[in-house]
Amino acid sequence: MYIIGIDIGGTKIAGILFDGKKVIKELTIVTPKTAADFAYGLKHLVAFLSVGRKITGIGIGMAGVINIKKQTAVYSPNIKYINNFNFKKLFGNKFKLEVANDAKCFAYAEAKLGQGKNYNSVVGVILGTGVGSGFVLDGKVYTGGHYGAGEVGRMLYDGKHTFESLFQKARDSHNNRQLSQIVSLLLWNICRMLDPDIIVLGGGVSTDSKRKFVKNAETICANMFSTYRVKPRIVVSKLKNAGALGAALLIR
Repeated sequence: MYIIGIDIGGTKIAGILFDGKKVIKELTIVTPKTAADFAYGLKHLVAFLSVGRKITGIGIGMAGVINIKKQTAVYSPNIKYINNFNFKKLFGNKFKLEVANDAKCFAYAEAKLGQGKNYNSVVGVILGTGVGSGFVLDGKVYTGGHYGAGEVGRMLYDGKHTFESLFQKARDSHNNRQLSQIVSLLLWNICRMLDPDIIVLGGGVSTDSKRKFVKNAETICANMFSTYRVKPRIVVSKLKNAGALGAALLIR
């Protein structure tokens, strides 16, 4: 069984060929600037990964709100031209197809194969261009009634600003102290709301060795819970191409 997993980001698109146990082929391309080039790029990415293999299906993850039933990108904050883009129409009935939010794919990969594989409730948080997140409970991704559950970055920080907007400002100014405060409060809210067994952080900001805020955020978050005698387990992802891997795992 060979499955293609694709993680669509604002600057790059990562694709993998997965045999059910390991990644055997991968390719990353620059995210195109137009819808026509986007469709062309996806088709050729799939063609490259599928050479000499019989593909069972394609799993796709991307930022934004996804209509899972219609396999359509309802809204993407990073790639405006693919709002309402229909992936089913692009690939037809040649492959089994699943489309989901990229952070939910990330969380799913961590729950199945990564840091969260021995836990029942796993939250995955991507700290990169923005803040994305997903919640996996008993091996299943929780999407909510309108496919937008788990978007913690869009929660209000102070009644006016969202966590994501303040995170982006602190990230761009390289203010690690402020970044620690924002992320720790975000994680604290996640823990109080969902009480997960583990939170796995991913994305370029969390894996940047030059930024030491992750450990600080974990300490601050734990201190917030001192009266509850709770120490949240917060770790950084070790999976390569976790988003694309999670998308591939959607194919059963």
